Amino acid sequence: MKVCYSGRRSGRRNPAPVGSGDSLELLWDNWDDFGFETSFGVTCRIDGEIIDLAGIRLLISDRATSYQVLDDLYQAGWDGVFPAPGIDYVSVPTEITFYQQLKAHLGVEATVEIATALRDASLLVRRSLDENATALVKTDGFKRSLQRERGSIAAYLDGWKVLENLAIATKNFQFSFQDVFKSESMVAFDFDSESLLPHDINVLIGPNGSGKSRVLHQMVDAWVRPAKGELGFREPPNLSQVVVVSYSPFERFPVDMVGLQVQDKDVYRYFGFRGRGKEKLDGKPGAIRLSHEFPRKNAAQAIIACVADDQKFKAVTDWARKISTMEAVLRTAFDFDYAAVEIDPQKRVRSLFLSAENVTDGPTVAKVGVRRYVPVAAHTMPQLQPSRLLDACLTESGVTFFKDDAQIELSSGQRLFAYIVINLLGAIRRNSLVLIDEPELFLHPTLEIQFVEMLKEILASFNSKALLATHSEVIVREVPADCVHVFQRTDDGLVISNPPFQTFGGDIQRISSYVFGDNVVSKPFEKWLKQKYRELGSADALIEAMGDDLNEELIVQIKAMKGGSRW
Repeated sequence: MKVCYSGRRSGRRNPAPVGSGDSLELLWDNWDDFGFETSFGVTCRIDGEIIDLAGIRLLISDRATSYQVLDDLYQAGWDGVFPAPGIDYVSVPTEITFYQQLKAHLGVEATVEIATALRDASLLVRRSLDENATALVKTDGFKRSLQRERGSIAAYLDGWKVLENLAIATKNFQFSFQDVFKSESMVAFDFDSESLLPHDINVLIGPNGSGKSRVLHQMVDAWVRPAKGELGFREPPNLSQVVVVSYSPFERFPVDMVGLQVQDKDVYRYFGFRGRGKEKLDGKPGAIRLSHEFPRKNAAQAIIACVADDQKFKAVTDWARKISTMEAVLRTAFDFDYAAVEIDPQKRVRSLFLSAENVTDGPTVAKVGVRRYVPVAAHTMPQLQPSRLLDACLTESGVTFFKDDAQIELSSGQRLFAYIVINLLGAIRRNSLVLIDEPELFLHPTLEIQFVEMLKEILASFNSKALLATHSEVIVREVPADCVHVFQRTDDGLVISNPPFQTFGGDIQRISSYVFGDNVVSKPFEKWLKQKYRELGSADALIEAMGDDLNEELIVQIKAMKGGSRW
């Protein structure tokens, strides 16, 4: 496959590669990374099909503007085919999916040839120990430009593993933060363990005021605004993005990355009741406000993004189909045939499909009165045109579910559960970290269990991890003890510990007693028993009076009162 440069500029819609046959062409971009212009868009054709690939950053030794050097070579007679002659350079893709897609279409050998021609830094430094490449990655240009964004950091850390057909596992990492006592504390997260138990989820748990959510907020700040200092990630984690889910009305996570000078704004995604209003007339961003409409709109946009991702990465053999995953996960919570989005009545349904005639396993439209809905489902996904569907979609209606061609009504908990699943799937990509703040706020105990089951399935499908701040013993019971971080305020400051017993599948009362210390706190029912014991004069009299209202645990407690072991 030819890898080339012809001096053409990247735009919102890139042209097809020059010439004919299989070709990957770099298109220059004057994006400035603190004095370095190294960005190139990519246009690619394989077997006559245009492949949507991420961009590339290419750094040339002792030069700040890479495209000018390539232009000079081209004007001097270079045919534009890489490797470029007479210069020392390295490159890093803006997303690790760059080589995953090429490998799916071309195989490992051809993809390694492309990476070699582009002098991929991960391949040359982390596998081949190339001296020239190793020297370049130590320069300011590499650190300030090629490693400025999180997607590029992940591509440099783990891109060589894609080319070597090795699995990419999220590594353990440590995070330092300012605790509730204004002191520095550190927590070590265990995601990569040799234990047979699942380590996809870590949990922060403890009484109110111990600073669990504080850690999540500081982690987001360190992710979107990395700064040198004692606080933050001890080492850059091999993550591609951070996704926040928080439906507390009091949280203050950033809702987007507006105001930050980055190209890849998807390295941070937020889902909650807060969002940004419409852009102002002077072009300034809209104000951030609280509204129930944001989860609905986000979900409608996210389910269409799932379609776009499934189509984009369809050639990747281990790609977990997002639409199919969504359907399987949500059917554990409620029964439905398909999800759908409402469309503008002025839009033609057929225009939203490549070929509506090829949709044979289900409907292409559903109607509720005069309103029309297009199914976004496994049977329509291959034929939908995501960009047209997004343009036609009435996103404020959210996502609607149908059973036997009739709209079904969901409870508020089921609806929010569905929106969380859809939003997560729309945003998630390989090696994501999902931060969830107090999921029990919007889920009853049964949905809490289904929520954890859902989360584990999505994380496993996309090689991702999650960190939850919670008060829920139900959630802790699904997590191994070395992934449970208990926050306790003491006279000596904040203490963070792991339970000294196995929490995975453990006893909820034991977990509660250890985490919240409720074994030393008198409960209302215990006070009531004590009062009645005194009124009736004996344990036997109290047991007889309560009759069939007793359970085994109460009988044990009342008999213990007789012996004086409790009061």
